[in-house]
Amino acid sequence: MKLTLNLLLITVLLAAVSCRTDETPTLDVAEDPFFNLNVGNQWVYKTYNNPDFTNPQSVATFTGRVDSVSIVSTTNIQGFTLAKQRTKIHFPYSNLNGNVSYRYLRVNTKGHLVSYPVSDNIEITETGGHVLHPGNDFNFTYNNPILDGPGSPLIGNVLYQLQSETNITVEGTNYTVFPYKGLFTPLSTTNGLLPKTQDISYKKGLGLVKEICHAVYGLDYLETRLVSFKIVN
Repeated sequence: MKLTLNLLLITVLLAAVSCRTDETPTLDVAEDPFFNLNVGNQWVYKTYNNPDFTNPQSVATFTGRVDSVSIVSTTNIQGFTLAKQRTKIHFPYSNLNGNVSYRYLRVNTKGHLVSYPVSDNIEITETGGHVLHPGNDFNFTYNNPILDGPGSPLIGNVLYQLQSETNITVEGTNYTVFPYKGLFTPLSTTNGLLPKTQDISYKKGLGLVKEICHAVYGLDYLETRLVSFKIVN
């Protein structure tokens, strides 16, 4: 498997690389919720491959992968309510075809969407979990060091920060989203690596609309696109 800047797309769709915390003031997320984790919510995504991010004329092609994502239940662990998310992959001629995975999701008091693995021995805390998207918290940043494989030297860093609300078109539908972007900056001592930008774009009240995930080496990238959804309010 290729070394990637971000494990979100590879692991299913949206699993962050490590736990993140910050010291910004607590937000009143009950008044204006950014994320909807209601049971019955459903999203369907297609994955595309683009061979050259440096060429604006480069055309992305459908890989054949379709992910069906849904919130199937809620549970209480150590006093915290978590939504259980199910993802099933349809990917003909791939060993991922038919794979089903689960994870827990919650929104912390800072308005960040965080995830936990589904496990018998997980520990839930208010500041724990992997931050998938910071909601509308523009003060939150996360620096992700990139290694050239386990135990290998550092080759660069990806700095994530929320961007201003913007309009995008995905699969023929217009969305207003908050992109959570990560800029990869390679070390000056590395050869042949280019700066690249990850993009995790969420629409308030809907969820993930688009994600761009680059390989560390090469020019190609994967793009996840929302194609249909059902939201329970």
